[in-house]
Amino acid sequence: MNWKLLWRKKDVLTPREAASKRRAYIFMVCLFCSALFWLFTKLSQESAASFEQQVLFTGFPENQIGLSQSDSTLSFTLEGTGLRLIQARLALSRQIFHFDVDEAVVLHPGDPEQRVVTAEMLSSRLERGLDGRTRVVSMQPDSISLDLAPARRKLVPVNLHANIRFERRFRQYGDVRIEPDSVWISGPANLLDTIERVDTEHWVAEGLRRTVSEWVPIQLPGDSRLITLEEELVLVSVPVEEFTEASRTLPLNIVCPDRRQRPDIRLFPSTTEVHYLVALRDYQDVSADMFSASVRCPDSQVDENGRLSIRLDSSPGFVDVLYLRPAAVEYIILE
Repeated sequence: MNWKLLWRKKDVLTPREAASKRRAYIFMVCLFCSALFWLFTKLSQESAASFEQQVLFTGFPENQIGLSQSDSTLSFTLEGTGLRLIQARLALSRQIFHFDVDEAVVLHPGDPEQRVVTAEMLSSRLERGLDGRTRVVSMQPDSISLDLAPARRKLVPVNLHANIRFERRFRQYGDVRIEPDSVWISGPANLLDTIERVDTEHWVAEGLRRTVSEWVPIQLPGDSRLITLEEELVLVSVPVEEFTEASRTLPLNIVCPDRRQRPDIRLFPSTTEVHYLVALRDYQDVSADMFSASVRCPDSQVDENGRLSIRLDSSPGFVDVLYLRPAAVEYIILE
């Protein structure tokens, strides 16, 4: 059989080639029908297949939480026709097996309370979920137990875990705001007693040149399976302004421990310059009288070169002081 005949047009074929092409088409149709009949026969026969399913308990009683679950994966074998097993495979692959806590049998009351789900209960639920089209013939484990304990709520502060960088000349202007700055968490009392705060996920903000606000997820503290966050996101706001460097000349005050025994001291120089960073929006609001600087009488604050170190006593809270120039001065004591 020359299979290339199948792709050639009818008007270019000889009578003998046309007959061969018809026989080839008939053979292919028969082959397809045979394969279809074989597949239908196989899918109609009884068979068995193994499955695995994640088990999740839901519907916890009010003010109770699950401490531990003996198993989270259920292995079982279903029996049915091949077609039914394919349908079961498609159905079970898209979902988690949920079991209501109220349906579980109380095995040991108390604190913690232990409840159990037997293999018969699990099999019945599985078969109902598959409309009774397949049968559960084996299952491992033969039961799943769950420990319940009283739950408690606690309000804890949120700690920002971040790496914030600014573009040149731009800096943080004021405090970073976190809203809400505290969140409620729920869980077993023994775990909540060990949690004093919750951290955000690591947040990276680079090249900032304007105020930015962004929602940042909160990390689950401790054993995340047992702790519930009532707020999963916080709004982080970083105020940003452009800063510039400025300076002011300050007179130096002389401070002595005993004012009655203050000697007559001359300072060289008698002033210093304070250099600071200030936001452009606040530049005009800064004046020299917002700063004060002083030196101590000799023998109380003399550096290794015999000079008096200058101390900045006060400065406005909205500037960042860089340095004093000079940072120390010469002096003489007049008799």
